[in-house]
Amino acid sequence: MARARAAKRSEIEEVRRAVAAFVAAGADESVQRVTTAVHRLSRRLDQWYDRQLADIDVSTGEWAVLSELARSGEDTPLTPSHLAGAANVAPSSMTHRLDRMVERGLITRTPDPSNRTRVLVQLSDAGYALYAAAIRESDLVESDLLESLTDTEVDQLAALLEKVLSGLDAADL
Repeated sequence: MARARAAKRSEIEEVRRAVAAFVAAGADESVQRVTTAVHRLSRRLDQWYDRQLADIDVSTGEWAVLSELARSGEDTPLTPSHLAGAANVAPSSMTHRLDRMVERGLITRTPDPSNRTRVLVQLSDAGYALYAAAIRESDLVESDLLESLTDTEVDQLAALLEKVLSGLDAADL
């Protein structure tokens, strides 16, 4: 019965319940309103992104590779070691992941012309097309999420979140 009631609560009701519990335990209400809302939003978006990746038959690990390669630029191949570090996985795990992605035609591996012991990884045209299609679909959902805000409010929210994020570099978190 308690689960049935919990399932009917709206997102904002869940956030308010959590904030009230944190405040009752001694936390600062304004801080908890922000961090709890950001966490809840992040969790919901992550769930949607996971479903989206499953729909296009891409694992989260493969997505990490696709997005890292896309961000590096078309003419900037990366090493498997760099990709392993960016994805926070062991190099051997990255090798297996890259093998699967080559088989699917999402990436290419070529010998490094300046170091024959190294391999360079790049997005294939098919890999970039898949990446771009996923980004466009995500953008539609993310735009819908922000439709209740004015353009000015979206810009303000982005600026405030960027300000908080810039503080992470100096914080010991």
